[in-house]
Amino acid sequence: MDLSGSIKGMQIDYYTRKTLITLEVNEQPVGIEKLMDKVLSIKLTLFRKKRSLDSNAYFHVLCDKLRQTLGISMAAMKNDLITTYGQIWYMDDGQAFIYKTNATPEFIREREEVHLELIKIGEDGAYWYRAYRGSHTYNTEEMARLIQGTVMECKDHGIETATPEEIERMQRLWEGRLHEQGSKDKGQIMQE
Repeated sequence: MDLSGSIKGMQIDYYTRKTLITLEVNEQPVGIEKLMDKVLSIKLTLFRKKRSLDSNAYFHVLCDKLRQTLGISMAAMKNDLITTYGQIWYMDDGQAFIYKTNATPEFIREREEVHLELIKIGEDGAYWYRAYRGSHTYNTEEMARLIQGTVMECKDHGIETATPEEIERMQRLWEGRLHEQGSKDKGQIMQE
């Protein structure tokens, strides 16, 4: 159950000496009564908005432009960007998810369902990879970091990186300046 909210109170139970935390949640916690009196794993983190579908779409547009320029597949491009600018996949115990397999780096690079970075080749010939989370799991800050790195890569290859919103905003500003300039020119003509 993934909820957002805030801590509203904390106190120490006089008898058990354990901390009691009161939470106020924003969502309706359907089915929470089934968890009463059960031992739970609890993780509290600062809330971050989920990345928008627009930012994910923008990432994929930039990926496609970059992969066309480099002449590689979309899977390879996404894997290169995510393992360079993305988020390492951590397990519940805080350790990075390491994956051992017989799959070669060339094979792994062409998979869209996993994002793995080769970290070593074992003496037995097995490949050891560090796993990265898919961009669909990113919050706004993580997605911004991925897009920032992708934009930098695009600029390094001379690829246009403005979003449709930025292009529209620039066009409005430009049209506004032309309109202002036209008004000034008309004023000058009328004065002459």
